[in-house]
Amino acid sequence: MSDARTAVVVGANGGMGAAVTRALLQQGYDVAATVSRPDTLDAFLAAFPACSHAVPLDLSDAGAVKAQLTGLVENLPRLDAVVVCAAVAPFAPAETTDFDVFRQTVEINCLSNLAVYQSCLPALRRTRGRLLLTGSWSGKVATPMMASYVASKFALEGLADVLRQEASAWGVHIVLIEPGALDTQMMRRSQASLAATIAALPESDAALYGTLYRQMKYRADEGIANANFTAPEIVAAAVREALEAALPATRYPVGADAMFMLDLAATRSDREIDDFILDMYRSAPLDEIAAANPMASGSA
Repeated sequence: MSDARTAVVVGANGGMGAAVTRALLQQGYDVAATVSRPDTLDAFLAAFPACSHAVPLDLSDAGAVKAQLTGLVENLPRLDAVVVCAAVAPFAPAETTDFDVFRQTVEINCLSNLAVYQSCLPALRRTRGRLLLTGSWSGKVATPMMASYVASKFALEGLADVLRQEASAWGVHIVLIEPGALDTQMMRRSQASLAATIAALPESDAALYGTLYRQMKYRADEGIANANFTAPEIVAAAVREALEAALPATRYPVGADAMFMLDLAATRSDREIDDFILDMYRSAPLDEIAAANPMASGSA
């Protein structure tokens, strides 16, 4: 077996995935990567020519994830670490969330993680390696307008606990990285998508949820404007810590917002958390929002 440490980064073409890939290469890992779509592969390889393998992997089909990733791992000389960096976060009220969108979100954000575990565990067992999954403070604290994302992250929290317990028999560590909001291109695209959604809301939806949509967008825009989001490189540093520690923590909160929210989950009642979250939304200056975006001025 080769002495070079080998890692697989799942979702390596995203903001967090690219930062993690860069950090692992700098640490001397032989990195094999998966990217979200075939049309992103050439750009990724141009950015990271040192990656030994790079393949497209569609996380919306867990069965295909298991089959493709098993084939990739079988071609590696060894496997010491796997880091899953990919997720999706649709915005919509629970009442209007499309069932297919909900299913796909859970498939990508949770079920695909089980497929990664099943495909990589035999190789990780041989090296007593580590599997790092990307959770979120949204796996502990719910927020409006993100039912499918919150449900998928709550499910991932429980799944990770079970995997950690079972894999401990072979010295394989399962770790959850729990970042807050990240300063990535995906986040900025999500903001643009949210603005377009608000502008196109049917009158009936605007009457019921227009205020909540605008409150959410205001808080997210505020985070970008005030540079309150966490840089992906900070997450990559937490990944490095989890891989290098003699005994890694089970969870690594990353970012001030994640640390605050996870402390809130541990110390407050459900009603207190509800009041805090809803007060945060209600404190958005709606007159200012409506003036800036009159097309999204539905009432609630």
